Amino acid sequence: RSANLRVLQRLDSSILDIAGSATHVVLYEFDNSEQKWEKRNVEGSLFVAKRSEAPRFKLVVLNRNSRDNFEVAVTGNFQMQVRDPYLIFREEKAGSQAKILGIWFHDGKEREAVSALLKRIVESLSRIEEMEERHAENGRQLLGESAQPPDTVTGSEPAQQDQSAPVDEAAAASALLSPLTISQQGGGGGGTAASHTPPPGPVSAPSTGQSVPPQNLVLDKKSLQLSLLSLIQDERFLDLIHAQYLKVVHTRANRDAHQKGGNTGK
Repeated sequence: RSANLRVLQRLDSSILDIAGSATHVVLYEFDNSEQKWEKRNVEGSLFVAKRSEAPRFKLVVLNRNSRDNFEVAVTGNFQMQVRDPYLIFREEKAGSQAKILGIWFHDGKEREAVSALLKRIVESLSRIEEMEERHAENGRQLLGESAQPPDTVTGSEPAQQDQSAPVDEAAAASALLSPLTISQQGGGGGGTAASHTPPPGPVSAPSTGQSVPPQNLVLDKKSLQLSLLSLIQDERFLDLIHAQYLKVVHTRANRDAHQKGGNTGK
């Protein structure tokens, strides 16, 4: 197993582990015009590889017939079925027509084990992708309600906000982070302090120039979670988080150096 893992990692450095395998398989392609299976020049050991980045899983056949190995991504949309003696699935590539492929297994028990494993993986990935999409959508809706200023109309009731307006995640991130100002002064206790007092006045949105009053972003725990799930995909938000992190690290390093210097002087 470890030897096979090293071989796979030489082909793809993102591979972390082998989730499943089969000793010997042969790849076939279904010919729609002739309505029959055609053998492709691919056969060898099959591996279900787990990766550190998307796609999180993929099928790999180390080809004994040539240097061209076979690889196909396994995602939440991976379509497959078992029809003895094949494991049948669709191979879809951008710019080309989808192909119906079948993998023949020398050992029927290995086919059953690999197909069951793939089924569990696809179901898990599908649920994760649905949750991520739902959280992202909820986050966009939440930020749209929080960051958009109310319209001014004649009368006592505000106009209904346009929920379809684009959301500026960076503006919301600035508003969320605005209370976290790092104190650079070392006091008698020598600790780094984080002040939770919001700065006076609105926080400027970096990309649109709109103002996002921090007091309008009073979020409960669930809403904050949804907001962060959406914002974590934005590089500008990550820049803000990283800047605050660097402030804390540098302040702590300066404090430790000051304390060490004082102890040395004594």
